[in-house]
Order: sequence, then C-alpha cells, then structure tokens
Amino acid sequence: MSRGRRTIGAAWRAGIALSLIPGVVLAAPSTAGLLFFVPYGVVGVVLVARRPRNPVGWLLVAAGWMYVLADHLISSAAPLIAGTAGRSDELLAWLGGWAGQALFAILFAMTILFPEGKLPVGRRGLAARLALGASVAMVTLVAILPRISVNASDAPNGGSAPNPYALLHGAFWEQVSSEVLLVVGLAVLAAGVVAMAIRFVRSRGLERQQLSWLMTSLALITLTIAAAFAFTILTPGMANWIWFVVAFALPTLPLAVGVAVMRYRLYELDTVISRSITYLLLTALLAGTYAATVSLMQKIFIGITGDPSDGAIVFSTLLLASVFTPVRKWLEAAVDRRFKPVHHVPLAPMAGAADGSSSLAFPEMAAWDARMELIARRVLDEGRIGSGGTDPELV
Repeated sequence: MSRGRRTIGAAWRAGIALSLIPGVVLAAPSTAGLLFFVPYGVVGVVLVARRPRNPVGWLLVAAGWMYVLADHLISSAAPLIAGTAGRSDELLAWLGGWAGQALFAILFAMTILFPEGKLPVGRRGLAARLALGASVAMVTLVAILPRISVNASDAPNGGSAPNPYALLHGAFWEQVSSEVLLVVGLAVLAAGVVAMAIRFVRSRGLERQQLSWLMTSLALITLTIAAAFAFTILTPGMANWIWFVVAFALPTLPLAVGVAVMRYRLYELDTVISRSITYLLLTALLAGTYAATVSLMQKIFIGITGDPSDGAIVFSTLLLASVFTPVRKWLEAAVDRRFKPVHHVPLAPMAGAADGSSSLAFPEMAAWDARMELIARRVLDEGRIGSGGTDPELV
C-alpha cells in the first residue's frame, strides 16, 4: 500500500473517531446518554476502522447517535409550539422526533446483518428486504408528519409539537401518531429477534457462538422496552423504574458485539484491540516512569550541586530506552493472555471477512489448506494404486 493511501486511510479513521466528540457533548448532560453513547460509539468506531465494508460497525455508531438525539432535551417546547423557536432547537427537536424510530430500525437491521454484514438469500432474503424497507419507510414517515414528539426541559416526559419540516399536511396525517408507529417499529424488532433465534437454533459451530451473545442482548432490550411501554400505558406512576432497566439493557448490545469479536476472533479484531491496550498501558507506564525519574534525578542533582541539570533528562531518556522493549514484551504477553480466545477457532472460515472471502482475508491459511489438500490427495492416490487401483494420471 502506498504512503498516500495509508495517509488517506488514517485520516478518515481519525475523522470517524473525532466525530464522536459532538455526540459525547450532546450526551454529557444525561448519565444514561453517556452510558449508551460511549460503548456504541467506541465499539462501532473500532469495527469501522477494521472492517469498513461491514455495516455492523456503522450501525453501532448510528445507533449511538440516534439515542443521543432522541434523549436530548431542548431548552423549551413552548417556542416550538408557538413557531418562534430558534433554528438549532427546531433542528434538534426534529432530529429527536424521528431518532427513536430510527433506533428501532437499526436494531432490527442488526438482527439480520450480524455477523456477515450481508442480507440472506432466497425467501428469507426477500422477507428481510421487505422488512428493512418497511422500517425505513416508517422512519421517513415519522420525519415528515405534521406533528412530532419532543423532549424539552419543560416537558421531560415528552410532548407533541408542530413539525417544522413537515411535508405531509391535512386532517388524515394529523391523525397518524408517531407513538403508534414507534410501537409498530418495536413489533418489527421483536420479529427480527424471533428470526434470529430461529437462525441460532439452526446454526452450528462458530456461527452459533457468535449469534448467542447478540441474540441474548437484543432479546433483553426488546423485552425491557416492551415492558416499559406496557407500564407507561397501564400504570404511568410505576413506569419510571422500568425505564431505568431499559437504560442499562441498551448498552449490552455493543458489549455483546465486543464479546463476540474478542472471544471468537470475529473480524480478527482480538489482535488489534489487544495491541491497542498494550500500547495504551505502555504509554501510560513509561510516561509516569519518565516523569518520576526526571523529578528524582533533578532532586539528586540539586542536592549534590545545588542546581538542576539536563543530565537528569538524559539519564531518564536512556533508562526508558533500555527498558522499552522488555516492558513492551511483558505487557504484550500479559494482555494476550487476558484476551486470548477461550476456544481455538479456525481462522479461515470466519464469517466476518469484509469481502466475503476467507482466503483473501487470510492468504497464508488458504495456501496452507491448498497444500494440505494436495498432500492428502497424493496419499489417497498412492494408497489406491498400491491396492490395485488405477493411477488417475494414466487414465
């Protein structure tokens, strides 16, 4: 790979990582928002940086943003209702009005696309495409209805206001409720979880291990949200505590994806993450050691000569240079032991290859498999000839 392409790749990966900063700023006023956005954003960015062609990472990043927008409180709903709100409040209210519906659509897409990042084929593929299309259509419909749901400081439990960007008008569309569409979106998500459970029952080996974590997380999320809706309708006074349960259930999705990645070497990210942790620890350890050594040596020089000396910096630098490699190897071994997969999973048939080809993702494994197959064929041919068979090359 040329230096220019490496530079471009590093630049867009850095841009994706930096894009999380505005999300953290928006989520900061809410503890639940930070609890949701940080794991979704971090795991999503790592997946995008490693496998940009697989949509799973992009979906996680998008889910984090949708939750933050849906959870964000605008300053007041009164100006929005009166039509005098500022552009920023209008935009944030509009984005938050359909972000919840989009979050359900994203979670449903995860039930279909994880881990390969591809839609199924045949009848299942047709049904999946129709369901995804319906989910996108509902998100679009909510975004252009005459009225939207808003979260504001003077209406923390939600309210309704005119949609500043409405494209649909009239008495009929006034009767279409975004809350009802949200419940329909939840029902579609539940159907996706059921379909994933069926896929889990029929799967074997590596795919079954990968699906188990995500299916458990999505089932927990769906059940808690459905229970929260039911409590809100039936016993509004007791609904607050179940929403706290939902707030803790939602972040389990990126954690489940992270476990699937680390435990079963999905997308070959265990090595990437372990090396990242190694160098983070190494940087922190060496930086602390350098600062402490410089301070100590300066005190020694001042005690001996009465003046500080640059020799303290030189000595500290030489000391760190001498211990850098041993410390790095020790940290790599310690981190690798922690993040080594529990099961030895063959690398070649992994489902997460970005281009759908395990041989392209692991050429050395493909070459080794081809060589072993050739040796096996020769052994079988020799055994057949020895037992009175015919040499296939003579036929």
